[in-house]
Amino acid sequence: MIFTLHDGQEVDLQRVVDVSSIRDEGLDPTSISLSRIAFYIRVKSGGTIIVHKNYHFSDWAEAKKALEVERKTLIEKLSECSSKSVS
Repeated sequence: MIFTLHDGQEVDLQRVVDVSSIRDEGLDPTSISLSRIAFYIRVKSGGTIIVHKNYHFSDWAEAKKALEVERKTLIEKLSECSSKSVS
């Protein structure tokens, strides 16, 4: 089953090994004034998919909430996918 992230990346849920917690990574190295908040999806090939949002310090709560919603949706889809494959 394919899951599409907010940035358009597609993830094959059957290949997902782990989903990290959400972490504030501090200043984004590609920006002067933005910080980055992210979570990571580890897949069977050993690779990692980074799901992140850049934010200005005053928008931290909004960025975190958006990532929490996306992570929760991903985990729910993972549960559905694993329950279908067990049945």
